[in-house]
Amino acid sequence: MPADRSIWQESCPVSFSALKKWIFLPNSTKIKEKRSSFPVRGPLTFDGWYPRDHKPSAPPTNEEERRAAAVKYGLRPEDYQSMDKDDVIKFAGDYPDLGVITYDHKDPYEAWTDRQNRRNWGELVPIDMMRYRGDRLTFTGLEAEDYTTWNSIVMCLRVLVPMALLAWYFTNEHPNALRWKNPAMPKQYSYDFYRAYPFDDPRKYPIVNYSFDLE
Repeated sequence: MPADRSIWQESCPVSFSALKKWIFLPNSTKIKEKRSSFPVRGPLTFDGWYPRDHKPSAPPTNEEERRAAAVKYGLRPEDYQSMDKDDVIKFAGDYPDLGVITYDHKDPYEAWTDRQNRRNWGELVPIDMMRYRGDRLTFTGLEAEDYTTWNSIVMCLRVLVPMALLAWYFTNEHPNALRWKNPAMPKQYSYDFYRAYPFDDPRKYPIVNYSFDLE
């Protein structure tokens, strides 16, 4: 056996036979025997790091469950509020209702872990975070203070009026109007290919576009 392989086997806590046996076990058996027959190193060996431990549970029905849900999501009990059961879109068990937090609500000068989304590592996100990303829908609420009907009309006219002027200018039928290309008559052919299509001989259908004979 090569020396590097022996060193690798000494450092690896799992044998090939145990690994092969564990791969073909049912999922339920894997969960029960993952600590005994497959001693993996790393954060997955600690409780609370498994996805099943972070899945939303049933909504709390008493104060004790409410405090436990707040601790689960890293919130203070007085700040925790579960989703409305009647909201069929956002309801997700005991997941907290954080309200609407958009990209512009957050400080642009903060040293964020994820600067693109202005989010820190392990930060709890609202249930509809993907809707209010910086490249989608984002607002602060201060825009509503500057809203007037006349400003909205002017904003529409700033788009529609130039479009109408450009459309009129480039579709003008005047001979001296600006065009994409110079006007030209249809191309003249010596035979009527349309009448001969698809299998006939176009020479049977000549077209006299002009003649030098005097009338």
